[in-house]
Amino acid sequence: MTQPIPVPPPTVELDPSPLLRHNPDRDRYEMWSGDELIGLAGYELTAGGDIVILHTVVTEKFGRAGFARLLTVQLLDALEAEGRQVVPVCTYVQKFVERFPQYQHMILA
Repeated sequence: MTQPIPVPPPTVELDPSPLLRHNPDRDRYEMWSGDELIGLAGYELTAGGDIVILHTVVTEKFGRAGFARLLTVQLLDALEAEGRQVVPVCTYVQKFVERFPQYQHMILA
């Protein structure tokens, strides 16, 4: 396995801590701090049950503070725990996986 590269945390601490929630009715994973939406990742399911990540979005208030990175790492960790693989259509996720190669084993060609 590739040597893990530490993923830096966001530059801003939130209380409560951000939590990733799956919203299957809207085909997305959402990151929340209490009742405030931080960002989301939209997806489609493949016929085999894997995930095509279409886009990631962070609200303007939380932009440029590392929350897209946190959303991506929590999403990939959750999908890995479920045994899923990923097709990253989203360019942010593509670049994230290049930067943090410990997630490359999850990527479907």
